[in-house]
Amino acid sequence: MPTPTTWLPPIPGLHRRDPEHRYWLGDVEFPISVTGVTGVKSDYAMERIEATREVWEPRGNSCHRALELFLLLEHSDQPSLDSDSEELISLLHGDYLDWIAPLLTHDRWHDLQVIASERPTCCLKRLVAGTFDVAFIDEQGRRILADLKSLGENGSTYSTAAQLGGYMALEATWGNLYHAGQTIWCRPGSTTFSPLYSLQECRTAWAGAWATFKARASEPGFI
Repeated sequence: MPTPTTWLPPIPGLHRRDPEHRYWLGDVEFPISVTGVTGVKSDYAMERIEATREVWEPRGNSCHRALELFLLLEHSDQPSLDSDSEELISLLHGDYLDWIAPLLTHDRWHDLQVIASERPTCCLKRLVAGTFDVAFIDEQGRRILADLKSLGENGSTYSTAAQLGGYMALEATWGNLYHAGQTIWCRPGSTTFSPLYSLQECRTAWAGAWATFKARASEPGFI
């Protein structure tokens, strides 16, 4: 395991209010998130997603929380709490062990220097905010921004370049630059790291998602 590294400092004053998932920076409210932009889909697609929410939502929440706790405990230079260890143990004894165990024991974590986990970020110009899953320095010294996705046993992978590009765009306004993006695919029994998305791929995909979002936002009844 690499020696814990200094993580990116938090953006002063940026916080998220739950359960409504709204971000604030001082008196500034951010009306939209990165996933709100990239998640603009047809009514039919949204119906299909909502129909299976009770399956994917608790699984995704558990996998994301387990990774966050693991990185805090094993890769952060900040002191951890006993309650963090207890929560992680509880997750490892929960319903999603088949997803979580391969994720946390993947050999690649030994070669990476983690610099952020569940990091809130924002752009004051476009009033977009969001929280990305992890950032790290890879074996070749590149700064990678990564997103964790959990899948069912027969779930299909897909491009996350737009979402990664959104977080990169937000981070760039604070001087945090990345060389590439990556998806971590978490399945029962296995975890894989996707090929890298280039910075240009992520930027282009985000620009397309933003244009689609702005076009839909002008439609009557769009929320």
